[in-house]
Amino acid sequence: MRRIIASVNTTLDGYMEGPNGEGDLGWLMPFVPDGIPDNARLLGEETDAILLGRGTYHGFSAFWPTQEGEFADLMNLPPKYVFASEGALSETPWGTYGNAHLVDHDVEARVRAMKAEDGRDMVILASGGLVSSFLGLGLVDELRIAVCPVVLGSGKRYLRGIDRLVELELTDSKPYPSGSVLLTYRVSLAAHRE
Repeated sequence: MRRIIASVNTTLDGYMEGPNGEGDLGWLMPFVPDGIPDNARLLGEETDAILLGRGTYHGFSAFWPTQEGEFADLMNLPPKYVFASEGALSETPWGTYGNAHLVDHDVEARVRAMKAEDGRDMVILASGGLVSSFLGLGLVDELRIAVCPVVLGSGKRYLRGIDRLVELELTDSKPYPSGSVLLTYRVSLAAHRE
């Protein structure tokens, strides 16, 4: 059975975007180089599909298809599944790759079926709303959160609107030279119970 791994960079106070809205990521730039080897391993060896929320999809699909190199290939070549409210998107182009698929109805059933398929794990990149929704449905198996040594005070929080207890087990922690720490949590089986 395939797992879903959620991966994100956040500030110490839990924000994934700054107060200026979507794409306000200037605070993150000094910390990006630290995570490149781990993110390349996650995308290249551990997973074979990328799951994205609507907002993250818009940012990534405008940027990554225009890039070249090994890491760009890790973003561009795997199939991508874009989750949006029904009617919010009509299509999901990804440059010339044509491998982004819209999922806008029967989401839980579709994701459970994807998890039952053969293959490597799947990864949600950023997409805080999607992660929060999937955690609430018991679909996320692991969280990888790179906590950066920055306090923003406002912006878009990573996890929000979760209306039930989700227990996590710390399975790994890795400090980076910049002061960021990559925390890996297994989502407790208790969190998957109704």
